[in-house]
Amino acid sequence: MNDTEKEAVEISQIKDFVNDGRFDDAVQIIALYIGDATDNEYLDRLENIIETLLTLHGGRTVLRFLMENLIIDIPSLLESLSKRDPVLRFTFLLLLKTICEKECDLFLPYSEDLVNSEDPNVREAALQLLIYMAGGEAIIDDESLIKAILIKLNDEKDFVIEKALQALKTIGIKSPKLMTKILTDYAKEISEMPENEELISYIDQILKSIVSIDKIEEIVEEETETTEVKEKDYLEKEESEILDREFELKKKELEIKKKKLELEEKEKEIEEKVIQKKEEVLKMKEEILEKESEIGEEIEKKIPKKLKKKEEEIIDKEIELKKKDLEIKKKKLELEEKEKELEEKEILEREKTLKIKEELIEKEKELSRVELELKQKSIKQKEQKIKEEEIKRFEEELKKIKENEQTDNEN
Repeated sequence: MNDTEKEAVEISQIKDFVNDGRFDDAVQIIALYIGDATDNEYLDRLENIIETLLTLHGGRTVLRFLMENLIIDIPSLLESLSKRDPVLRFTFLLLLKTICEKECDLFLPYSEDLVNSEDPNVREAALQLLIYMAGGEAIIDDESLIKAILIKLNDEKDFVIEKALQALKTIGIKSPKLMTKILTDYAKEISEMPENEELISYIDQILKSIVSIDKIEEIVEEETETTEVKEKDYLEKEESEILDREFELKKKELEIKKKKLELEEKEKEIEEKVIQKKEEVLKMKEEILEKESEIGEEIEKKIPKKLKKKEEEIIDKEIELKKKDLEIKKKKLELEEKEKELEEKEILEREKTLKIKEELIEKEKELSRVELELKQKSIKQKEQKIKEEEIKRFEEELKKIKENEQTDNEN
């Protein structure tokens, strides 16, 4: 079975497990399928898995589990993806669109780090995923993330700036007030510097795409009028949010600890069951062996010598068959080794042939050059000969003219 056939079988098995609701088995096979991939195969295999799962009922659940448990590691995925050309990169990102729109919580925790990546292709890919998230069910209101995207309007790569613009416009549709506040504050910070004119024009574009100019003025007026009240409310809100977050974190920690303990308990239960099963199996084996020995003794008493002889013959034949099997396997291995040797020799021969061809091409070039030089020499020689003949003919004619003149003078 070649690699393509093996891959088709694995994909078919994954589909069957997901369709049957055997998600754990599907995850195990997918982990092996991705884990066995070489660097060149990794993205293609990942593309096959995502494409397959998104078409199956329950496939998104499996995909979420794979991402939550870092079997599909999003930062590593985008770093690997950055090595592809833009068309293949965008095609792959398009596969993630549905899950970004519906399961944005899988991607948001990594977004800010990825937007600040040193690799421009990773920055572009992260911004594209944020566009998908903002265009789906998510309301992105993380000021730190929005500011990180805003800074990318000053990126060294034009394609990153383009994606940052698109991302900010898309996020701003659902969070216009927050976006207007961040953008106007940032515009005030950089307005005094002449080199930031282009950046300010980008901010204007985003603001115009979110709300009308009148609406922007209203929002700014509202902000200035209620600053003191808001600051107080904001501080209170921040404090309550911090307390809520701390409480939520503690709850999550307790839940994680609880889950860990449950898992440990389950593991111990499973281990105990396995040990019990092993003990039961061993006990059964011992009983079977005892019965076999008892039956063997009884049979030995009853079976005539001829039957014993036949049994020995059968055992001898079985041994012979096993020997033949081993010999066949050995021969197969030898044949495979020879085939590999022949393949290696064939490759070496091909390399030699290519080298000879290269040498011949070089020699042909050299011969062509020599031939060209010879032709040029021949042409020069012919030209010289023609010149000499012309001079000779001219001299003869001149001589004739002089003789005719002399004859005329004598007459």
